[in-house]
Amino acid sequence: MLTQAILVGLVAMCVTFEWALGTCLASRPIVTGVLIGLVMGDLQTGIIVGATLEMVFIGSVTIGAAVPPDVITGGILGTAFAISTGQGAEVALTLAFPIASLYLIIDNALTLIVMPFFVHKADDCVAKGDLKGMERMHLLGGFIVKSLPRFFVCSLAFYLGTPVMNAVLNAIPEFVSNGLVIAGGFIPALGISLLASMIVNKQTAIFFVLGFALCAYMSIPILGIAIIGLCLAVILVVVQPNFIAQTPQLSSEGSFDDDDF
Repeated sequence: MLTQAILVGLVAMCVTFEWALGTCLASRPIVTGVLIGLVMGDLQTGIIVGATLEMVFIGSVTIGAAVPPDVITGGILGTAFAISTGQGAEVALTLAFPIASLYLIIDNALTLIVMPFFVHKADDCVAKGDLKGMERMHLLGGFIVKSLPRFFVCSLAFYLGTPVMNAVLNAIPEFVSNGLVIAGGFIPALGISLLASMIVNKQTAIFFVLGFALCAYMSIPILGIAIIGLCLAVILVVVQPNFIAQTPQLSSEGSFDDDDF
């Protein structure tokens, strides 16, 4: 158990490195679920739970000062508890949001209290022309404030929480568990709705209706609709502008302007 707790913490710590190396989406539940499945010896459940949680957190992205619940701890601990208790995605869906919301408070506190120290040190390095020192402060601040706390929180929570979670789950009545299963079916739709609320407007709504119609009335699978959407995007963004730019335009007299004649 201790070894698994340490490995869970290491996954939580290492996926934050993407912020220093470029955003490669390693911190998303669809990736962390696979990693947790590997370290806990149940890859299949890790993939299933990770994909389910990704649907829930798909609209949880930081935009300006709006910081969503912490996707890393919610996804990792939700998947870890789901595997350790053997209860599947229902447990992950039940625990992910409370865990993510709780760690958001911790992360905000560390960012407001500890991070300014490294920021001021980086400012001093810039004033002295020490660019290497500035880089060190950025990396060190990110590691101490963003990476290391997730290691301790995830390791400790998993190590101490599994027996408690087993006891709680065994005490839950069957009708409550069935209710969680039913509610879990609605939560992915909520994640998609949150994402749609940010990207759907008067110009893009027609494509949403088109995709729904293709799926509902022509039974085209989601992968096929995604391919059609990709083709439409290429046509509208790449092909059509180039075609218009290369098409001869009518002159004011109604004839085509062509420099070759």
